[in-house]
Amino acid sequence: MLKGLIFDLDGTTLDTLEDIVYSYNATLKDVGLETKSEDAIRMGVGRGFRNLVNNTFPNLAEEKREEIALAYRKKYGENYYKHTHPYPGMFELLKTLNEKGILLAVNSNKSDIYVKDLIARNYPGINFVAVMGSMEGIALKPDPQATEIIIKKMGLKKEEVAYVGDSETDILTGINAGLKTFACLWGFRDKKTLIKAGADLLFESPKELSDYLKEEINNISAL
Repeated sequence: MLKGLIFDLDGTTLDTLEDIVYSYNATLKDVGLETKSEDAIRMGVGRGFRNLVNNTFPNLAEEKREEIALAYRKKYGENYYKHTHPYPGMFELLKTLNEKGILLAVNSNKSDIYVKDLIARNYPGINFVAVMGSMEGIALKPDPQATEIIIKKMGLKKEEVAYVGDSETDILTGINAGLKTFACLWGFRDKKTLIKAGADLLFESPKELSDYLKEEINNISAL
């Protein structure tokens, strides 16, 4: 029986793509490089800002990629909250889960300071056991280190927790932590990618996830 859910941020709880695309392409213009398509950037999101640069400019020298990564981090820090918003139905889902006593957490590879601020801005009144972004000394996903810290904070058994995310990184994180994995098709990856990653279940929308949880979680009758 599920008693806790750990959610990814980008492409899962929040639609962050517009701010990411703007910040990244503005950075590329600043350093004299051609901008990238929204699809190229979307497919590169999920493993931290350096990996976005590595994915979109694999043939550049390491020093140049590091220059771009640091410049992008600064630019994103100026814009990360401007157009980011919850996906339709997500706030209502989390609110109801809160009311029913289901433990919630957020685990992202985005910088911890941005993750905490974005959750505070977009989910006022929602209680999370933990909100964790990338930070010194904790490995990035798909390493399960942060996820296992969260499970301990929840005080739950692994079979009582599911990982909810929109990318292959999220699915691998859940698998590596020994959790059931729920894939979000409203996010940044397609169904084929998420099936290949090994997701246990796939959902087209927060409403579809809500309907599933209505049956899956004990005493959830109002979702």
